[in-house]
Amino acid sequence: VFRLLPRKLAAQTYEYLDIDHQKNLLKAMGQEQVASILNDMAPDDRTALFEELPSAAVQQLISLLTPEERLTAQTLLNYPEDSIGRFMTPDFIAVRRDWTVQDVLNYVRANGSDKETLNVAYVIDDKGKLIDDIRMREFLIAPLDKKVSEMMDENFVWLPVRADKETAVEVFKKYARTALPVVDSEEHLV
Repeated sequence: VFRLLPRKLAAQTYEYLDIDHQKNLLKAMGQEQVASILNDMAPDDRTALFEELPSAAVQQLISLLTPEERLTAQTLLNYPEDSIGRFMTPDFIAVRRDWTVQDVLNYVRANGSDKETLNVAYVIDDKGKLIDDIRMREFLIAPLDKKVSEMMDENFVWLPVRADKETAVEVFKKYARTALPVVDSEEHLV
């Protein structure tokens, strides 16, 4: 039945299966179908799968990824094992302070289908440093000519990329958030 699913739906369905079913399907599928599934998976879900497999199998599976997805997978796997870096998604909306609401909405329409998190837009400077976050709801109700800088309050919460899972859970609970930005040691959004 799984083989009959359209490509995108197959990847989405695969992400929801428990690890034993995922492993069994990997063994049962051909290389082309495995490549298709892995390339269409969300990076954080793919990383979680790779963590459950022997390193030789992971190296073989990484070789099936497109160059862009391979780079993403290797980047996430290079973070310490229990760090947030392993669990984060690199698929988010980053905007600039000099953009208008219309610019943000146009950007989301053009790029949002590939993003896992659409409820918050992260404001970054020219060097990629996180300077604020704004809920998408605010863009939907603001005048189209309003600048992002006019909407910023610079009151935001973030997680360091090397923070552990327990720390992340505490921060999510404390601030009642469904998504949080992750930054490196120089506060660049990752």
